[in-house]
Amino acid sequence: MSKFLKSDFGYISILIILFLCFLPAFFMHQGLLLIDTGREFYIPSRILAGEALFKDIFIIYGPFSYLFNAFIMKIFGQSLYSIYIAGLFNSLLIILFIYLISAQFIKKNLSFLIALISIFSLVYNTFLYNSNLPYTYAISYALSFFLISVFCLIKYTKSDNILFARIAAIFGGLSLICKYEFLILPFIMLYVLLFIKPAGVKNLLLSALLFLSPSLLCFTLIFLQGADVNNLFVNFSLLYKLITAPSLNIFFSKFGIFFNPENILFLLGNNFLLSAVGLLPIINLLMFIFFFKKIYSDKPLFIFTLCAISACLKSFFFLNVNHMGNFFFPICLMLTVFLAIKIKFPDNIIKITLIALFIFFCSSDLNSLKYKNYMLNTPKGTIYTFKKDGKMIKQAYDFIINNTNTDDKVCILPEGVIINFLTERTADNFFYNLIPLLYDDVFGENFVIDRFSSNPPTYFIILPIDNIEYGKRFFGHDYAQKLYKIIKNNYNLIENKNNIQIFKKKEV
Repeated sequence: MSKFLKSDFGYISILIILFLCFLPAFFMHQGLLLIDTGREFYIPSRILAGEALFKDIFIIYGPFSYLFNAFIMKIFGQSLYSIYIAGLFNSLLIILFIYLISAQFIKKNLSFLIALISIFSLVYNTFLYNSNLPYTYAISYALSFFLISVFCLIKYTKSDNILFARIAAIFGGLSLICKYEFLILPFIMLYVLLFIKPAGVKNLLLSALLFLSPSLLCFTLIFLQGADVNNLFVNFSLLYKLITAPSLNIFFSKFGIFFNPENILFLLGNNFLLSAVGLLPIINLLMFIFFFKKIYSDKPLFIFTLCAISACLKSFFFLNVNHMGNFFFPICLMLTVFLAIKIKFPDNIIKITLIALFIFFCSSDLNSLKYKNYMLNTPKGTIYTFKKDGKMIKQAYDFIINNTNTDDKVCILPEGVIINFLTERTADNFFYNLIPLLYDDVFGENFVIDRFSSNPPTYFIILPIDNIEYGKRFFGHDYAQKLYKIIKNNYNLIENKNNIQIFKKKEV
């Protein structure tokens, strides 16, 4: 029995058991329904209704996650549970490959601790930045595919089995068609196949084809649905505006993702442990530079170091684990531990630090459950959310169900398409989110007004959602005043309760 518990299979079995033991406490207590999370249900439902990405639906992430989740909904039904459960299986893959990668470099007990920390730092985080019901499934799927690809790449460097390189190529391609954060991975793969362990021209070309195959498949499906090259060009042009938008810089600076000394000092002062974690990308780079020869001599470790550092570039100056940095934290943590052991850092300090991180994240997750105390019960499933958000969703949901027709177009501003999903009412598939970033910097006010003028919805519902993180607060008050005035002139205000305004188009 002791031998089993100390084996890879034993440690993985314990991880799965712990994963399942905590699942009932966190099941459907995650995400932020009004912000981002709702889009992850709405877009797949529109794909199943016959609409095409890029042509009919504007997206800011790669297409794979939406196509895959539409496929999941097609099989298991359009409920709140279907893609949440898909997210659980994906999370289990993430934890499994965090352990398997770690076990290539360090002792099994430390690998187990890193994977255990990741269950609570990432999987059972109750806010937006978790892997079960995240702000976008694109990042969650991209992370699992990245880890599988890196694991296979490491196995290839340790063996002569070209199959590992081919599998690495497929999953690397899947990762990239989900999200751009892992854009450097194919170049590292090329470096390995050319210089670390040359694979030959034939295998190199086959790997390249395998890497591109997920993208070719996704875009083939999208073109078959009716999209064309011009649709892609328009979508990517808007996406470029988003990436370069001033309000996105404000957003990222506030959360330490873009370098802003003032905001980073504020984040550092809030929590000592998280402050130290936030500096992991810089610490990893410094260790890589100072101990380059020792790391380079261990080719699998060298390859993982390149993969890990490149994956975390977006959060290089501060890895905010209360925000998007949460998805990159396991990669950073693995690398820090690997390098610390490589340079003979004391094992006891590493173990104590890992145990402290586990206690911190576990207690934080369990404590956060008390805030997810509003039960939202709908025909599409039951989910628990923040009381403020739940009441807004319930009020709008009840109105729509009781006062609108199934073919009515209902636009909820600045965002809230989870309500459209729950009520089975369509929104505007370009303007399902009109936060300041998209309204001002991406679409532009004139474009928004022109589209709504030519294709007006039956109802507008304006929710009191604060967008302070983008530098402006409330829709119609701090921004979008012109559109709000047009709505007031052309629609009747039929309900104004709890700061939720519901407008119906005037009869001509």
